Amino acid sequence: MRKTNKHKVFTIEEKNQLVLLYLDNHMGVMEIVRKYQLGNKSDLYKWIKQYREHGTCVDLRGKATKLEAPGKGRPRKYNENLEDLTKEQLIERLNLYRDIKKSLAYLNKQQQNKNTK
Repeated sequence: MRKTNKHKVFTIEEKNQLVLLYLDNHMGVMEIVRKYQLGNKSDLYKWIKQYREHGTCVDLRGKATKLEAPGKGRPRKYNENLEDLTKEQLIERLNLYRDIKKSLAYLNKQQQNKNTK
């Protein structure tokens, strides 16, 4: 049996209606949160921000939040051509590979010492 209640899921249209209730000064934030059983007021603020930026709320369920945090995550440029890199980028890449090689050698040596005991 579930100890907590499952959170309420709102459609894009419902989110837009709640945002319009707030923007048209029909209800305050806490009134909307209580009446429509939102988890917290930050959800409503997020929807308001999306509505102001895009003219509608955006469905980000199951997707990366590129609208809010475009710089998060690992960069995807791993298939880049070495000729396109600057001298500083090449040196940085070589230093990274050297550090990885040293770390692997150290771990291998530790593993060998562990196996001989």
